[in-house]
Amino acid sequence: MEAIASASSLANDLVEEILMRLPVKSLMRLKSLSKQWRSTIQSRSFAERHLKAPQRFHMEHSEVIAMSTGYLLSDDERRSICFKTISLDSTPLLSFTLPKSHPRYFNFYVSNNCDGLFCIYSPESQFIDIVNPATRWFRQLPPARIQILMHKWILNLEAWEPDLYSFMTLVPSIAIMKASTDYKLVWLYNSDKHNSDASSPNEGLTKCEVFDFRANAWRYVTCTPSYLICNQQGPEYVDGLSYWFTEPYNGEIKVIALDIHTETFRVLPKIHPAIATSNPREICMCNLDNSLCIMTKVVDTKLNEIWRLKASEDMWEKVYTINLFVGPSFRSCIGWKPVAIRNNKKILFSCSYARNLIEYDPQTKTVCSVFRHLDQCQVLKHVPYIESLISNI
Repeated sequence: MEAIASASSLANDLVEEILMRLPVKSLMRLKSLSKQWRSTIQSRSFAERHLKAPQRFHMEHSEVIAMSTGYLLSDDERRSICFKTISLDSTPLLSFTLPKSHPRYFNFYVSNNCDGLFCIYSPESQFIDIVNPATRWFRQLPPARIQILMHKWILNLEAWEPDLYSFMTLVPSIAIMKASTDYKLVWLYNSDKHNSDASSPNEGLTKCEVFDFRANAWRYVTCTPSYLICNQQGPEYVDGLSYWFTEPYNGEIKVIALDIHTETFRVLPKIHPAIATSNPREICMCNLDNSLCIMTKVVDTKLNEIWRLKASEDMWEKVYTINLFVGPSFRSCIGWKPVAIRNNKKILFSCSYARNLIEYDPQTKTVCSVFRHLDQCQVLKHVPYIESLISNI
């Protein structure tokens, strides 16, 4: 009997090892074949281990995902968001449309991802969803305080206020973060007369709200940055920390980091002068190979530099000097942002609302277009992506 039990246990271990190597799309199909497989695949522990499988088995599951909405299509299609992976070497693994996923007539935003999860939200309505496009799971969340306050302003607005524009551009600063085994949403924004709130623990330059999925509720963070956050781009999440640019202070841009475990902010102490003195419109933050990177334009040249943070030392090192204007097709390469480094060490770039990706080869210093969306859609953004089974949080 012991030998039979041991063999059965070994068989289960072998099956789990095989399942660990499969993409999410295949696993979702296999759930219907066996109750035991279904239980395994749906377990949180398996989902966590499956996330680490590409590193463990030296597999290449990292891709780029495009988020788009209907363009010149029906009203329902315009209100839907499509998630589609872009694989330059093989057939895309994922194409998923979340129907009617944002409110009619309102601006909306899609966050960067954390473990395959995205947040879709609108500052002007009380709408906010969390979604995993690989498993097709989503959950509607209660509105944040900033959404409630904003919605009240809009409902009671008799005439357009110019100051509202700056308030409405605070919204890209939402991030999904992982705290141990739990996930949290973090919404950091600048204080303004439109979001004054008696329940806030402070009325400093910034406010920060955190959503706890277990409690299904938002709450304010007590200590927030004493610098205004740059509202022209959202945060970047790297290895458990989220980073934001500040507005220029005494002529210098700073980088703020949030540790979600302690819910404390800090200013990175050794910002490189090439970054600090950049034009806010000519600088961007990105995650390349799980490292925080910043691309900035070299003054009075056509060159861009990419700097990487050596997190253990809080030091910045220059890793690339790039000229995106080397070809006649890319003379308007303004606003292009690094998305990912491919296996062949070439760098993919995207631009908001652009329908194509471009690729830069550091060895030959050449630029070429490598992908173009052919369907009728308005591309919102491209982001690096690793599919996951994380759902039901």
